[in-house]
Amino acid sequence: MQYDNINTYGKVTLVGFGPGDPDLLTIAGDKALAKADIIFHDDLVDKDFLDNYKGEKVYVGKRKRCHSHEQDEINELILNAALDGNEVVRLKGGDSMIFAHGGEEIEFLKANGVKVKVVPGVSTGIAVAGLTQIPLTLRGIAKSVAFITGHTTDLLLPNTDTLVCFMAGSTIHKIAAKAIAEGRDTKTPVALVHNVSLPDQTVFITDLESLSLSKIIYPTPIIIVIGYVVSSRCEVDFSSFSEG
Repeated sequence: MQYDNINTYGKVTLVGFGPGDPDLLTIAGDKALAKADIIFHDDLVDKDFLDNYKGEKVYVGKRKRCHSHEQDEINELILNAALDGNEVVRLKGGDSMIFAHGGEEIEFLKANGVKVKVVPGVSTGIAVAGLTQIPLTLRGIAKSVAFITGHTTDLLLPNTDTLVCFMAGSTIHKIAAKAIAEGRDTKTPVALVHNVSLPDQTVFITDLESLSLSKIIYPTPIIIVIGYVVSSRCEVDFSSFSEG
């Protein structure tokens, strides 16, 4: 359905909150939140921090097997809030345009005559590098990096030096096995990082072989870095590595 009289509507701003620490929210994101009448937010956002903003808060988080709203419902909620003339912020963890539904929401809103702005956020896939001091590229070791999602039935592993895996908490053992089957060194180091940027951030170090055989269930949310760059973080002899 197309709507007319676009100037009477509010507008929607997609804001990336960053990996979790409110200090990593951008200045532009903070300004958008300060002006918002309604804030639709997901799980990976500091809810206490949101109390700093006057706008109504509406939780629309989606976690595995636990969706507060389906995506079509979220689209409609955002649209209706904008059609009522509100300044709307759709707040997502990380960056709205990386393994999120930002593109779908933009397309839906624009098709219905609503203006949309996007404020980039610090992607967890980028933040993990600085916050663990694991470079994603490193001279002489890694000159290419790919970002993939583990939350898929059609898993593809690009042939890059470094792989950063989002949403792979339940599939990381399969990813490790697939990486080995596709020819990666079994002793390729792997870092699994839980709660990036938060006070309880935890880094688990292993290798592809150990991970492929492991029965360990790692805490989520977690992001995984696969590649020799991981060895730059600590003094480890990966030829004799075993899980502790």
